[in-house]
Amino acid sequence: MSEPITVVDLQPRRIASVRRTVPQRGLGAFFSEVYPKILGLLAAQRATPAGPPLARYFNNDPKAFDTEAGIPFEGPFTPTGDVQVTELPGGAAAMTVHRGSYETLSAEYKRIMSWAEGSGRGLGDAPWEVYVKDPKVDGEAVTEVYFPLA
Repeated sequence: MSEPITVVDLQPRRIASVRRTVPQRGLGAFFSEVYPKILGLLAAQRATPAGPPLARYFNNDPKAFDTEAGIPFEGPFTPTGDVQVTELPGGAAAMTVHRGSYETLSAEYKRIMSWAEGSGRGLGDAPWEVYVKDPKVDGEAVTEVYFPLA
């Protein structure tokens, strides 16, 4: 189930993240590996998670997604191994909320692209998803989808 598309004004956010090229079918395993690792490193360095896990996509190739999986944080953090500090951009973004299966999440990107075309808005690069509710924990997946506006 989709919610309306809105334009939001975002502040830049630091994230601890791992960037890797992953096939679509391997995203779940990638996230399962990386999120606990990042949370452990944040805790070890006394940084505080400042939001739910997210994934940012730098291309649109399901056979080889250039994917950044991360967690926003506050406080000091020194990059360790493949966990780096990057920043989600601030500024205007199209945003919607998807309730339901991750398998139908790609429809939100198509909806945002159609909305942008119909409203005369240009889309920027590297959209991201914020995993607000985990279906394994909360019974339902709730995902926010952000697409920067050009």
